[in-house]
This record gives sequence, structure tokens and C-alpha cells, in this order.
Amino acid sequence: MSDWQSNRKQSAPAAEEPLRVVSLFTGCGGLDLGFEAAGCETIAAVDNDFEACKTLRHNRPEWNVFEGDICDYNPSMRGVDIVIGGPPCQGFSSAGKGDPNDPRNFLWKEYMRVVERLKPRAMVLENVSALTHKKNGDHLTGIMSGLEAQGYQFAYGVLNAADFGVPQARRRLVVIGLREGKPSLPEPTHARKHVTVRDAIADIDGEFDEDWSHTPPKHAAHVAERWSELGPGETDPNYRRARLDPDKPATTIRAGGGYGPKGNHLAGFHPPIHPFQPRQLTVREAARLQSFPDTWILKGSKTAQGRQIGNAVPVKLAEAIAHQVVGLLRAAEGRIAANEEATA
Repeated sequence: MSDWQSNRKQSAPAAEEPLRVVSLFTGCGGLDLGFEAAGCETIAAVDNDFEACKTLRHNRPEWNVFEGDICDYNPSMRGVDIVIGGPPCQGFSSAGKGDPNDPRNFLWKEYMRVVERLKPRAMVLENVSALTHKKNGDHLTGIMSGLEAQGYQFAYGVLNAADFGVPQARRRLVVIGLREGKPSLPEPTHARKHVTVRDAIADIDGEFDEDWSHTPPKHAAHVAERWSELGPGETDPNYRRARLDPDKPATTIRAGGGYGPKGNHLAGFHPPIHPFQPRQLTVREAARLQSFPDTWILKGSKTAQGRQIGNAVPVKLAEAIAHQVVGLLRAAEGRIAANEEATA
């Protein structure tokens, strides 16, 4: 496993208890893995995708997974430090139809309902960068107004995952809110030297394993022949799919779809074309480009696994966000302790 890609479970310092996290719209756990690496503990995870829940339960059987509609989730635990989550983005995404009436557009209200119920010290909301567009502005304004009403200060902005060690150019909106202290976004760690596709997947080419989600897709001979002639970064006009440049970060890995030669929308998982082979990426290669650890086993059909990976927060980006939030909360604890000592 490459150094950039490893994500071993880490413990918080002995003198500090792990911060307690409730995860909403968890998917296959990318955001949670980042917070776990920063010394946090997921005490509850919520998702309505039964195959994503299988993935969570397989990899972290100790997690309390609520499988169902978030509208039916009414937690009562106390002492929650952080609520994290990325409400579904298909209604906002520039890659989709962008239907303003898509009911998924309003699930951020359920996120805010749970935040109000649990009153965590911090919250992190992640979504597509298109949420900042004018046509989606009412939703972003609603999120900010909700945070203000609940007494949170917040910072938000669009981060590129490639600037944080992810071998993929993926722009995401991140909102960080705090009840105490002034929130801020993490500073890029890899802005000057990005991790490339070659760095991420060159060592696993040919070592196929179905149990590891690494089986090559089958393509028609004429399609494979045409793709074999594509240069790095070139796009097949028939399928609107590009061959990855091995010496750059990947283009955004999407959850599914794509287009056929007649302009028809395709079902299933259709990632970019492999940088060296005339085929699409395997699910495991896509997971590597999302910076998931090799030990994270995906469950469900191949299409379901691809959907989980395409919808996930890149783990290395999540880890940078998590370290930022943990640092802000620990600093607030230090200030409170200092004030109490001064007045004792």
C-alpha cells in the first residue's frame, strides 16, 4: 500500500477521549474514515442505502448503523461533539439534471434538524460546489440561516481534493460550524505537488480479484480498439468518456451514469478510461483515486459498489477537514481550561 494512501485507525492521545461523531448520509464511510484517522469515534451512522450499510457493517461492526430514512431518525444521545454529513447532491450537481424541485434538494433541512436536536460542539456539511451557484443559492442561504439561528459561527468554501493529497480533481463545498471559537477551513497540503493517477493505481494493474472489487469491465472489441488509440486526457466522442492522464490527478469519479453513442443515458457504473489499458477503471482503482484504504471492503453489486465510491467524500480530504475541526475544538477546550484555572 502506498504511503499516501494508507489510512490506519489511529487513537487520540492518551490524555484525551476521542471526540464523538454522529454521521448523517454516511454512504460507504469516506467522511467517517477521515475523522477516524484524526482520532474521532463514530457513535452513529445513518443511511438509507442498504448496500452502503452492508459495507459499513462489514468494515466497522462496532458502529451503530441506522438503516432507513433520515426523516425517521430521532436520536437522543448526549455529549455529541461533531455531526458530519453530505446530503444527497444530485439535484444540485452540475453533472446531473439540476432539477430545482428534486426532493433530495431539501434533505439538508433534515441534517439541520438533527443538528438542532443533538446540539453538537461542531458540525461539518459537505456537498457539491454547485451548491454555491445562484440557482441553488436559496438552499445555501437556508443552511447559513439555520446555523446562525442555532448559535453557530461558520466558515465555508470550495476545496479541491487534489490539494489535500487525493489523486483526483474533485471540488466540494465544505461548511464548518462551531458553537465556541472562530471556524476556518483547512489549508492545502499538496497544492504544489499533486498525487497522480500513476502514483495511485500503477502498482495494482493486472492483479485482479473479485473479492477486492478489482475485476476488469468487459467491452465490445470495437470499443476497446477505439479506446486503445486515445492519448492521455483525450475523450471518446461516442461515449463522452476520457482516458486518464497518468501524470495528473484523475478527473472526478462519479457515482454512475454516462452516455452511449446515441446520446442515451447509461445505467451502471461508468468511470473514466484507464490510463494504459483500453477499458474503464475497476471499482478498486476508483476507490484508490478516492483515497480509500485497500483494507476497506465494498459490499453489494458492482454497480452498487461504484455508486458508493462515486458518492463518497475522498478520505484524504475528509482527514484534512477532520484534523482542522479537531484542532479547533481542542483549542477551545484549552481556552476554557485556562480561564477556569485563572478564576480558580
